[in-house]
Amino acid sequence: MMRMKGKKAVVVGAGQLESDLLGNGRAIAELLAREGAEVCAVDMYRERAESTVSKIVSEGGKAHAIVADVSKPEDCDRLIAEANAAMGGIDTLVNNVGINHVDSDALSLDIAGWQLMMDVNLRAAWLTSRAVVPIMKAGGGGSITNISTIGSKTGGGRLFAYSISKAALNAVTHSFAVNFAEFGIRCNTILPAWVLTQHSIDGLTRHGVVPSRADLEGQGSRFVPLGKMGSAMDVANAALFLSSDESGFITGLEVPVDGGSLNMIGKYEKKPA
Repeated sequence: MMRMKGKKAVVVGAGQLESDLLGNGRAIAELLAREGAEVCAVDMYRERAESTVSKIVSEGGKAHAIVADVSKPEDCDRLIAEANAAMGGIDTLVNNVGINHVDSDALSLDIAGWQLMMDVNLRAAWLTSRAVVPIMKAGGGGSITNISTIGSKTGGGRLFAYSISKAALNAVTHSFAVNFAEFGIRCNTILPAWVLTQHSIDGLTRHGVVPSRADLEGQGSRFVPLGKMGSAMDVANAALFLSSDESGFITGLEVPVDGGSLNMIGKYEKKPA
């Protein structure tokens, strides 16, 4: 349908480790390009950014690789400047960065781990969004989409600082949505859960939430109301909608992509057939 025809998009966190599973960032970058956008794929590892670009170009799309470490404020500003120079404008920004490898519970998490997650998961999205606002204002508007988690809406779980950083990201989303609406800039957030990516498997197994990928998939079939795990394409389709003109009257929204999980109270388990 070419819903992004003529649009210029930046996807931060567009690379991924090689895996049989598609990651959210790469899926978003590829789908936006497939729908007609020129894309800047941003990652801290050059080979991962270039791999995403190669996949887009192989399908006839136009893309550029940008290397940036968003834990560094200067890189957040630079990646937006480089993307603007490469494409001659920015209509869409997707912030798809999140780390949890240094997380722990509230009593044992060290201060350095807390700070790193706040810098990467929260501050980076604020800084890239702040940097892109003047560009979008000059272009007559744009769309910013932040990737959060349904964990940002709950108090349980073992990912203490990760969940809090993403809850704060939701608040940043609301603030940008209100404060820059007059310039035609929309800001929304996506709340994934039970999405099968290598990143989610690594994070959940690392913190002992699940012992293995097979166990995660089994839990997804039992505990998710729709009875299955989601994929990165489910997240990408939501990002496409929020980035396109189809959502032109939508801003400040939190969109769960979770198979219905956020609607649950207590423990849900699908009844045996």
